[in-house]
Amino acid sequence: MGSSMPPSKLWTNDRTGLVVREVPHSSLEDSLEHSEEELYHSTIIDARDMRRMGKAQELIRNYRLVSMVSFVGLATSAWELALFQATPGIINGGLPILIYGNIWCFIGFFPVVLSLAEMGSMAPIAGAQYHWVSEFAPEKYQKLLSYLTGWTSTLSYQSGNATGFILIGTLIQAIILINNPDYPCPNWQATLVAIAAIVITILANYYGSRLLPRWQNPAFAIHILAYFAFLIPVWRNAPKADSKQVWTDIQNSGGWPSLPLSVMIGQFPAIAAQTTVDPALHMSEEVRNASTSIPKVILFVYIINFVLNLTTVLTLCYHMPSVSDALNDPTTYPAVYVIRQAMSTVWVSVLLAVITALILVASVSYFVAVSRQLYAFSRDKGVPFSHWISMIDKRRKIPTNSYLLSGVISVLLSLIYIGSPPAYYAMTSLSIVALLQCWVFSISCVLWKRIYHPKALPHAQFSLGKWGIPINCLAITFNWWSFFWCFWPLQYPVTASGFNWSSVVFAAVVVLSVIYYLIAGRTRYAEPVASVEGRGTGVSYIEGIAS
Repeated sequence: MGSSMPPSKLWTNDRTGLVVREVPHSSLEDSLEHSEEELYHSTIIDARDMRRMGKAQELIRNYRLVSMVSFVGLATSAWELALFQATPGIINGGLPILIYGNIWCFIGFFPVVLSLAEMGSMAPIAGAQYHWVSEFAPEKYQKLLSYLTGWTSTLSYQSGNATGFILIGTLIQAIILINNPDYPCPNWQATLVAIAAIVITILANYYGSRLLPRWQNPAFAIHILAYFAFLIPVWRNAPKADSKQVWTDIQNSGGWPSLPLSVMIGQFPAIAAQTTVDPALHMSEEVRNASTSIPKVILFVYIINFVLNLTTVLTLCYHMPSVSDALNDPTTYPAVYVIRQAMSTVWVSVLLAVITALILVASVSYFVAVSRQLYAFSRDKGVPFSHWISMIDKRRKIPTNSYLLSGVISVLLSLIYIGSPPAYYAMTSLSIVALLQCWVFSISCVLWKRIYHPKALPHAQFSLGKWGIPINCLAITFNWWSFFWCFWPLQYPVTASGFNWSSVVFAAVVVLSVIYYLIAGRTRYAEPVASVEGRGTGVSYIEGIAS
């Protein structure tokens, strides 16, 4: 800045040696009114990373390594979702594919996770994928590709957010149905419960924002205890399937022309199970020592969730002697059929109530990552009304308007379930394919930078080193492979009610985002690379100086 630097305010923290400077800026002059205690949460490395990326530290770094592992593990609800998203694999491929699919997808996605961990160390920022595309893509494609990635990332998180709330509604209906077989399970009631859960989530995030990091560890412990409360009774009491049926009885209940095709379509639950590390990336601006902690969180959660997922599907497979009976359970969830064989009605109701409560708690956590992704993209003027959406509550230091908008979107999407549950369920695959597209774009861009301009890559605390090129190549290959299979419907012949509408919605969002980019986005969108390369003007920053 030199001698031309405008007057500034300085704070010094004796405990860390941080000197924090606020540079006046017309659009940011009120954005960094942090107390000394709040500023203490940023380390020197965090401050330097934010300065390099040209962003102001507006959020408080309340999370540490352990609490962030708990946050992501809880937000992604690994074993709970494995229970209730198993149906596509059972229909296409049968029980063996639930097991083999998880194993080969865990191996296939491992290069992807390593690539994400490295990029999260290079540029630990809430925008994550669209920021990386902007920073690492060839210059003439940076703006458009990062803009598209920002929109599809928003699509992924908003659609994924909505599906969790409907799951809560349908599980409560399942509990009622177990106790009252004549209950008709109207769709509108599940939607009302979902809307109530959305309201609870918004209120919990708004009023409990400072408490959220403190209860992640105990909540994650309950998440694990409830897992054993499901596991032990089922293995002790439920009737068992034959090992041959579990490991070799591959089935094609979806009616596809060939068994291999059915198996490929049936790997969707396993693909979805491996995409649970992403929330950590969008929380990077609220984690202390983010460039070191975020890669560890990603790897820890990936391995923990795989163990939980694999054990869950093994439990389901070994206690589902009649696949047809499980698929025809009145609750529509084969997992409920398995649990009912092992427990009394009362204990089934209690366990499902605990699982539902855990999914609600997980929704509260996941909603934080959803709001941070939207906040980050709005901060770079990627969506309409960006200034309003990206505003930070000065007292709570949270993006309140991002909460409100994400909640409204979830309410509107949940209304789809009243008219068409299959169309609503397609949002699960929509969330996954949009996320995979973000991953493949960002990894492809860092691969290009690694090949053609290796010295331009930022320093990473977690680096792939000489293995970067082959790992990135493997990651891109398996990403595209998974992306392709996530668009397929469950059954053949394909009908309007059974069609996977995620392909239509995904294409529509891409087309609309391009149209909006041509109309307004190309002039309004503040591509992140402009700040990274020092072309931004007057942004506030935090400068770390060793004591």
